[in-house]
Amino acid sequence: MNSGTILFNSITWAIRAQKLLGGRGIKSTISKISKTGSAKGCGYGLTVQGDLQNALRILNLDNIRYIDVVKA
Repeated sequence: MNSGTILFNSITWAIRAQKLLGGRGIKSTISKISKTGSAKGCGYGLTVQGDLQNALRILNLDNIRYIDVVKA
């Protein structure tokens, strides 16, 4: 089992992802993160407790858009 944080541009996408994963038994937490580099404003991270690769597969199958993944 590998965990990590999936990064989103908006809280809307983070909530959609959390609900989708939660419905499949994958626990996660949303946190506000500051963007680095040339990006302005804030983003949101969804920290997955469990199988990160499975979570990403589920998100991809349901066309949930994320911007990056940070493995723990």
